Amino acid sequence: MKSFVFPGNIEQDILAIAAQQVPYMRTQWFSDLVIESESMLLELIDCPNGRVIPYTASGTAAMESCVTEFVGRCRKALVLNGGTFGARWGELCRYHDISYDEFRVEFGKAPDWDSFEKTVACGGYDVLLMQHHETSSGYLFDLEKISGFCRANGIYLVVDAISSFLADFFR
Repeated sequence: MKSFVFPGNIEQDILAIAAQQVPYMRTQWFSDLVIESESMLLELIDCPNGRVIPYTASGTAAMESCVTEFVGRCRKALVLNGGTFGARWGELCRYHDISYDEFRVEFGKAPDWDSFEKTVACGGYDVLLMQHHETSSGYLFDLEKISGFCRANGIYLVVDAISSFLADFFR
């Protein structure tokens, strides 16, 4: 069977949308849209007193911003590496010369929780960097358990939830 992909006719109402001006960021309309979006996001994650920082960039750019602007002010980070995207946290720390250790998890598996808890408690870390859902392996980390370890040890928790937000429970 042969398959051909080619542009078909585009309906006039769709062409009319493409002909409109791109919304300009310094208008009241755009400011109102950003404020409304922030309110909806905070409601979706059950965080009424939180703040949202919108990025017009890739997920990696948002991760890098966290590393350079927040993690860089900490003494030492711990990276939970369960695959390709977890490893990216370590790559960003290494690139920006930020002190970190890596806790490796077997691909697609749960961490050894006893070992992980000991590492968190004994490592002198200020921040833990992780994915909620490691999309390279399909593993969904237990944020309740991990955040409990971080709370008990006074460690900040930074979670990349790009692939889990609105697909998996997140609070």
